[in-house]
Amino acid sequence: MATNRREFLGGAGSLAAAALAAAHWPEIAAAHDHAARATGTPASVEFLRPAEARAVEALAALIVPSDDGPGAREAGALYFIDRSLRTWAAEHASEFRTGLASFVDGFAAAHGGLAFDAADAEVQADYVRTVESTAFFGGVRALTVIGLFALPAYGGNRGGAGWKLIGFDDQHAFSPPFGDYDRDYPGFALPEKP
Repeated sequence: MATNRREFLGGAGSLAAAALAAAHWPEIAAAHDHAARATGTPASVEFLRPAEARAVEALAALIVPSDDGPGAREAGALYFIDRSLRTWAAEHASEFRTGLASFVDGFAAAHGGLAFDAADAEVQADYVRTVESTAFFGGVRALTVIGLFALPAYGGNRGGAGWKLIGFDDQHAFSPPFGDYDRDYPGFALPEKP
């Protein structure tokens, strides 16, 4: 886990994550909507137990930390992940919970019973390096990325936090020049009244 934020973001757009997002877009939108509603204080989770939620949030914050800008915690990735496990990713919820239990139990065994979310980031990162090739970690990473970069209107990308990381400027309409294929496109026009 010796990668920096730029390397992480460069690798985050994997084909598998894109295919997963495309196949489940309405359900992902619903999960983002749930995350948006969870922005009040106190926010709550529906699938994850409190200790599980703390571990998942700590892991997501390690994947996209809040070092030089907002990270997964500020973007509400935990609430997106939680809602996803109750909706579009429900078929994987049991597997996720089993993987999470193995992850936190393995960490506690290696660190004298210390909870993952109670450890400092360096200790967490050292442990994650030992499990980063597991299916569980890959799933958390994919859910974190989806929750970080989707439309803020759905909640997971609160305040455009993910977009700020990659320098995306959200504009409702983009101005010409467009590509060669649409250089003569006049734009959207309302039909004239008869």
